Amino acid sequence: MNYTSPNSKSKEFNDKVNQALKENPEVNIIGIDRGERHLAYYSLINSKGEILEQGSFNVIRNEFNGTKHETDYHLSLTEKEKARDEARRSWDAIGKIKELKEGYLSQVVHKITQLMIKHNAIVALEDLNFGFKRGRMKVERQVYQKLEKMLIDKLNYLVFKDRDANDHGGVLNAYQLTAPFTSFRDMGKQTGFIFYIPAANTSKIDFATGFVNLLYPKYENEKQAKEFFNKMERISYNVAKDYFEFEVDYNKFRTDKMEQVKKSRWTICTFGDERYQYQPTKKEYSKVNVTERMKGLLKTQGIEFDKGNDIRKSITAVENAQFFKDLIFYLKLVLQMRYSDGNDRDFILSPVANENGVFFDSEKAADAEPKDADANGAYHIALKGLLQLQKIKKGEKKLAISNKEWHDFVQERKYRK
Repeated sequence: MNYTSPNSKSKEFNDKVNQALKENPEVNIIGIDRGERHLAYYSLINSKGEILEQGSFNVIRNEFNGTKHETDYHLSLTEKEKARDEARRSWDAIGKIKELKEGYLSQVVHKITQLMIKHNAIVALEDLNFGFKRGRMKVERQVYQKLEKMLIDKLNYLVFKDRDANDHGGVLNAYQLTAPFTSFRDMGKQTGFIFYIPAANTSKIDFATGFVNLLYPKYENEKQAKEFFNKMERISYNVAKDYFEFEVDYNKFRTDKMEQVKKSRWTICTFGDERYQYQPTKKEYSKVNVTERMKGLLKTQGIEFDKGNDIRKSITAVENAQFFKDLIFYLKLVLQMRYSDGNDRDFILSPVANENGVFFDSEKAADAEPKDADANGAYHIALKGLLQLQKIKKGEKKLAISNKEWHDFVQERKYRK
């Protein structure tokens, strides 16, 4: 509305925003995850990394003239998906789906702006330029980019109809919370109070310890498999707790692409009797008890494990390709961390115990913990937003976050200090 002002240039506007953030110690962060069980999920955290509020945008609730309205967009879009083949042959049906999605996005934008103002919060979003690979989402990449554009435009001149004209957020005293939009390429990591973070290791990560899978086990041949298990510190069966333990030092598994990490020693456990494997040929999910499967596998080779001894040398002495294929498969399944039964369950189960010996399970989460896998993603997106906020407050100009920087941050719990 005032294109000749200094705020009309993105850099100058972002500098002004960052100065305001430096001077304001009580800034919160909203992480938005483009989910699989949820069209979108948000997690609101404070500067200590504590969850203040979290929720799904599947159902949008509004109130008009004292009457409450509720729309289940997830259900509506799911029903439209069932008729997808027919919709492709019908321009009318395609138009209705497009209208439904755009109506949904406008509602989500309104909810996000309300959260921002109410909680004095910045917004952290995944950077779509770094890949958008999850294929099971109900709303595709282009639509989410439209969500971002709608949110940016809304925050350019943000007003609330229920406020007096001269109040903050009134039509004569609007908020400007984003820089004028030119293109997604030009925005970089920030446009005003919206920040973009790399999506790597935000979903499949342990809320309690920050553990992520850096092993990437893969069977190539027997020789390679033996070398892989030989690099481990110890492999044993925990008799008292009835699960297997793989003790590893990540720095011994480093490749040219992997940087040295500060917290490198982990004990990966087969704790839990319910993990799920998707079988493409059957197009169904099957439940796997990894501990029991491993017991059976080791017995086929006469490996004694029930005394809690280190069985690493016994394992690498085996001459059987299928044995190593199965063992690597079970380890991969444990490291997967995110599981779905193909229906309503979509949860995080960590293979690493916290300092109290507890394995994080999102299905048993407390109120201030992520309740499912999408909630876990939203939380860690917000946490990366917090890391960017800390960079700003330190006067750093570059907001990019490397994987090593992220791992060190989330595992050392610097944000809790």
